Amino acid sequence: MKHIFITTLKHAIESWQKAFPQSALITEVISADIAGAPIIWVHAQMEQGSRWRQSVQQILTVLPAAKVIVLSNNPEQAEAMQALESGAVGYLHAYAHPNVLKEVSRVVLQGGVWLGRDVLKHLISLTTRNHANVRVSEELLEGLTKREREVALEAAKGNSNKEIARVLAISERTVKAHLSSVFDTLKVRDRLHLALVLQGQSSQGHFSGEENHQVSGFSKSQLN
Repeated sequence: MKHIFITTLKHAIESWQKAFPQSALITEVISADIAGAPIIWVHAQMEQGSRWRQSVQQILTVLPAAKVIVLSNNPEQAEAMQALESGAVGYLHAYAHPNVLKEVSRVVLQGGVWLGRDVLKHLISLTTRNHANVRVSEELLEGLTKREREVALEAAKGNSNKEIARVLAISERTVKAHLSSVFDTLKVRDRLHLALVLQGQSSQGHFSGEENHQVSGFSKSQLN
C-alpha cells in the first residue's frame, strides 16, 4: 500500500517523493483514503497552527492501530512531546533526507518510535528524576563485556554514537556494534528502554511507556 502524506501542499516535498515514489498526498483525513496505509505522515506547518494535532487525533479515532509520523517544518522539543502525547510514533524534520525517511519508516514498521536526541535526553531526565538514588543493576551488567558496559551506560544517558565514541576513544562503528550486542543481550529495544532497565524501572523485553534519532520503542535497527 502507498504511504499517505496529509498536507496542504499541492506537491510533495522532493525528499518525500524520492523516499516513497508511490506515496499519495491528501488534505483531509478520510477513512477510505488512509485505510491500509503502512504509515500516515502528517505535515505540521507553522501557518496551520495545531491543525496537525487534530489530524493525528482524527486518524487514530478512525484507525486506532495506525502508525502516524509527524513531519515538522520547525522541529522543537515541545512539539515533539505533543506529537507523542497525541499518539504519533515518530517526529522529525519535514525536509529530512530521503534515506532518513526510509530509515524512520523501517524503524516504525518494526514497532519502534522515532524522535530527536534532545527529546530522548529529556525523557530520560523525566523518567529518572524521581529515582536519583537507584543504582544500576550489577546483575544485568554482568552479562556484558567491559566495553559493552561502558557503551551501555553512556547510551543510557541519551548520548549519541558520536558522543560515546569521543568519550570512550573508539570509532562510531565500534559503538554501533557494541550497542547491537547490548540490545540483544539485555533484550531492550532502544536507549530509553535501556536506561529504564538498567535502573530497575522497567522489565527486560517489555517497554511501558538516535545519534540524531533515538528514543522510546526503537527497534534494534536504529543504532546510529
